[in-house]
Amino acid sequence: MDREITVKALVCLLREEIAERRALLAGLEARLGEDAHSSSAPKRSGMSAAAVEILREVGRPMHGLGEILPALKARGFDVSRRAAFASVMMRNPAVVRTAPGTYALKPAADAER
Repeated sequence: MDREITVKALVCLLREEIAERRALLAGLEARLGEDAHSSSAPKRSGMSAAAVEILREVGRPMHGLGEILPALKARGFDVSRRAAFASVMMRNPAVVRTAPGTYALKPAADAER
């Protein structure tokens, strides 16, 4: 009989913990402003996605420090970590480096690979 009570108590504790974790997860998703289950595609960093959007709007290669970072700053991004910018850009499969410090969107066929 003791074992049955212990198992019931354990199940109750686990249900409480699951409910708490679901509430925490919902709070985090609300803070991020996105639903973690809305897309099966991996999410890009916010700065990388915004840089791609800027490149798409302009339609030409842009210099990272001279053009893209000021545009990101105007959109409210913290651009204090400039040294990491090149790494962020080169990890984005939609971006290609056209010259030192200069980036452009890959042609659509190349970006899918």
